[in-house]
Amino acid sequence: MYTINTQLAYFKYNLDSKKLIVNIKWFKLDKFSNLNLQALSFNKSDLELFKSFIAKNKPNFPGSCFVEQTRKEGFDMLINNELSQSALPYYLILSKNPKLNLGNSIYQAEMIILMNENYQFTINYTLDFDVIGKIEVYKQVKE
Repeated sequence: MYTINTQLAYFKYNLDSKKLIVNIKWFKLDKFSNLNLQALSFNKSDLELFKSFIAKNKPNFPGSCFVEQTRKEGFDMLINNELSQSALPYYLILSKNPKLNLGNSIYQAEMIILMNENYQFTINYTLDFDVIGKIEVYKQVKE
């Protein structure tokens, strides 16, 4: 079982998304509801699929990635998806069918879409499983 750490750039989670670069620890998302997130560690084949997606979308995943072996198969991330107490959500979700939060509020878990370098066109998430990333470090990009 594995997790993968990457940087993430050029993404949007609501109308007010700022230009950010974040360090993320990624997991496979099993179930998502307003009360509970169930994250799974990647198995070898899903890890390779996700790494291939990362390699095809280098502007969104700059820098190198770091794969970490883990003994945990999965775990619950208990949240009531209330408003985040920080300037960012705690978790970002990549899905084939994202439903962006189009308000000004930031929730603890937000679906994101990947954008091109000019924030004009979306990059399709092509994998058959969803992933969730826990933001570990972030910085705002100066224009």
